[in-house]
Amino acid sequence: MAFEIPLLSDDTLLLRQHTAADLDAVYTRCVDPVSVQWTTIPLDYTPDMAQEYLETVSAPQDNAVSWALDVAGSYAGTIDLRFEGAASGSLGFVTSPEYRGRGLMSRAVRLAVVHAFEDLDWDVVTWKANAGNTGSYKTVWRCGFPQPTAVPYLLNHRGTMVEGWISSLGRNEAREPSGSWADAVQALPSVPANAG
Repeated sequence: MAFEIPLLSDDTLLLRQHTAADLDAVYTRCVDPVSVQWTTIPLDYTPDMAQEYLETVSAPQDNAVSWALDVAGSYAGTIDLRFEGAASGSLGFVTSPEYRGRGLMSRAVRLAVVHAFEDLDWDVVTWKANAGNTGSYKTVWRCGFPQPTAVPYLLNHRGTMVEGWISSLGRNEAREPSGSWADAVQALPSVPANAG
């Protein structure tokens, strides 16, 4: 059964279906150096690839639901919930460069997590990222995800298995940070020299 793409919103942030109008913004986001560093976006990314991507994520998918972040009618990033069986799934997201640093993606994560637990009836949502991706962790930390565990060879990063960070949030766990960000940073796992 395909996952529908419901509209989700808070005060000024809308999570909506991707549209053809997002093409230029998606392409720009996909060739941004920070996005390239921390994701598996192909290094030779083209506008045609962006078009194919939009055609995939704008329709209901069998194993995921993808939303565009919309701020005042403009595309600001993408967030996905990916079903992994047994009432669980993982979270993935990327913010457009000009919208970073505003806390928008944490708000999107909060909306997506509520949808996962309350509408999809999941028991757990998991976040994974390359070791060292502190910005991504701060995004989910604001929503209650606990200190990540470092796992060697966790992620396939363009054909190489690399160390990753992983953290899971259960349905009945608090969705707020348990301490300060300074303390959270101090407790992060050490990062391999070749990470990122």
